[in-house]
Amino acid sequence: MLGLLNKLPRIFPRGQLNRQLLKDPSTTFAPQPTRIGRGIWGYVAIAFNQVDADRLAKVGPNRLCAEWIVKNGGGVRLADNPTKLWKDYNSLPGENRPFCLKVVDASNASIMKIGLEHLKGCSTIDTVIFHNCKHLENEGLEGLHHISSSLERLQVSGCYNITDSGLEVIGEFTKLRQLLIFDMLFVKDMEAVAAKLKKKLPCCEIRATKESVSLKPKEQPSTPPKK
Repeated sequence: MLGLLNKLPRIFPRGQLNRQLLKDPSTTFAPQPTRIGRGIWGYVAIAFNQVDADRLAKVGPNRLCAEWIVKNGGGVRLADNPTKLWKDYNSLPGENRPFCLKVVDASNASIMKIGLEHLKGCSTIDTVIFHNCKHLENEGLEGLHHISSSLERLQVSGCYNITDSGLEVIGEFTKLRQLLIFDMLFVKDMEAVAAKLKKKLPCCEIRATKESVSLKPKEQPSTPPKK
């Protein structure tokens, strides 16, 4: 699978971008939504992100969403066992064991905007991590509307197709309590983005920076001592 994904459109990493600028100072790198080219590699990328209606009817939204994330290189945590990160497709619980998702960790995953349709019906997801998602388009975060009623913690980092305008939609996720944004190469004014989001999300702890930070563990309700 990695061999196939390497054929997709490339995003310049920081070092390569700097070398290119040294060769040609007039070079400009305007961020554009990822364009999947025609041919077999484009179809493979789209196929890995499209919702399979037949599979959805058979296994339900939570399992299908887990399969989508894992097949694209990410991982998931389940509501009944949030400490374990499931990353191996073959090790996912059997189809005869229903489960609900709690965390979607798309770190280094080859997800695209159309793939976020898999979130529809996954009403228990409270944490989403989009880190180093090189194929997630500028409008990609709009798919989070499917879980806006449960989403409390969100990280967006190293997603170089997303610009200032692509982050604006986060202000519509009013249940958010923690938001991390960092290492966003084409976000021009991070302070302005953070200020706008803070106005729309006054109850959310927002950290928008160039430095690497991590989501805080969600506090668990304390159990009263047994008498």
